[in-house]
Amino acid sequence: MGRLRALVRYFRDPSASIFGKLFVLLAVVYVVCPVDLIPDVPIVGWLDDLGVASLAMAFLARTVARYRHDPALIDAPLEAAMPVVPVRSR
Repeated sequence: MGRLRALVRYFRDPSASIFGKLFVLLAVVYVVCPVDLIPDVPIVGWLDDLGVASLAMAFLARTVARYRHDPALIDAPLEAAMPVVPVRSR
């Protein structure tokens, strides 16, 4: 459960790199999408999916670890990571 909460904190953190978040989301889309660089034939076609998934998981393991072990981020509620947008009334 701690890893999932850390992942949510990472994606909600406005100071986290947008490129890192996009990389993870695009990696998931690439692995799930049926259109690949190499067609999904047994073994050979799965290697590109495995490579992209491995890179994304390694990136997430390093990045999300900070959100799991940093006491300031653990004690902060998840809502604190979301920006507050003031509502104007006319």
